[in-house]
Amino acid sequence: QSSSQSSSSSSTSAAFAEALQATNLLNLLSSTRDSSWLRKWDGKMVRGLPRHSRDCMDMAGKLPLALKALDAGISPQELLVDCAQAGGLHGRGDGSLVASDGRAEGIEIKGAGLKRRKKRTFAFKGIRVRGTDWKHLFLLGREREPEGWSSASDVDGCIWLGYVGRDRYKQALRKAGRSEREPQDATVTPGSTRSWLGGAVEWVRLKDLTREWWDRKDPSVKSMCVETSIKAKKKIQK
Repeated sequence: QSSSQSSSSSSTSAAFAEALQATNLLNLLSSTRDSSWLRKWDGKMVRGLPRHSRDCMDMAGKLPLALKALDAGISPQELLVDCAQAGGLHGRGDGSLVASDGRAEGIEIKGAGLKRRKKRTFAFKGIRVRGTDWKHLFLLGREREPEGWSSASDVDGCIWLGYVGRDRYKQALRKAGRSEREPQDATVTPGSTRSWLGGAVEWVRLKDLTREWWDRKDPSVKSMCVETSIKAKKKIQK
């Protein structure tokens, strides 16, 4: 009986893992069979939504991140991005980052356009801690609207990518006297620490995302390269 239960559990786990990959945005983008799916979303993001309604769609953050991740050599086995708008297989999360040691940690992805009358300031809405288990927050801010959403070259020239680990995010909340119980909005500018979250975000232009930068987000790596982070901030401020 024990052997039968173990076999059943293994089959269930394998089926769930297969389902996660079947709904992984990186796999959908890699498959030539699903080109119609990408054309549909490209058309929707370019023409099918009013400009200020795009941020209501998870794809405003998920699609550029997935496109550039593939372009930088990150595989679907390393990054899982749920293709669902809401209520996908990752529950309340947007996917998982899989470490080199096999551990998977949840991710949250937010997309935002420019704040009105600002040149490089983005307003991200409804970042949740309570009821979530994400460890990695990715912020994708659009300096201008892409003319297309079907390739990395379409999006990477006009988008900034920000990264915040969960611990740093919670520290920023406490320092600002904000509650973990309520969703929080964050207005942030690359290179600036003036907002409550600004000092916690590590920024890179999406076009400059490299394999090296991504590997420093690997959960199995205990420390970040401080020197590289400082150089990146100086480059942003120039």
